[in-house]
Amino acid sequence: MENAALERARAHVEFDRTQVVRAELGPGPLGTRVRCTVPLAGPVDERWRRTFRSVQLEDTGFFRFRLEMGSNHISFTVTETERGREVPSELRTLQFLLDTVNGKVNTLKGTPQT
Repeated sequence: MENAALERARAHVEFDRTQVVRAELGPGPLGTRVRCTVPLAGPVDERWRRTFRSVQLEDTGFFRFRLEMGSNHISFTVTETERGREVPSELRTLQFLLDTVNGKVNTLKGTPQT
């Protein structure tokens, strides 16, 4: 019973790569500009949002990811070249960001990390 309560308390915000919405913004000097919107699943509460912003301030490499106000979506813009590897690369970076935020939230809550 206690383990079930800890599981519910543990932050685990994630995304499904198949749910990413892409919108082409037009050509740029290096390729096509693409805006991606990623719906988040999990408890995106105020504590999680504050921790997300804090992690962004610690590492400027995360500034391109925008947590939409009032929704559970993150968006980012990327230039996609002929190779087409840019969006998957950004999604790996986003996964690292979410893992970092989840870990910090869980540490703040005093729950063990998995």
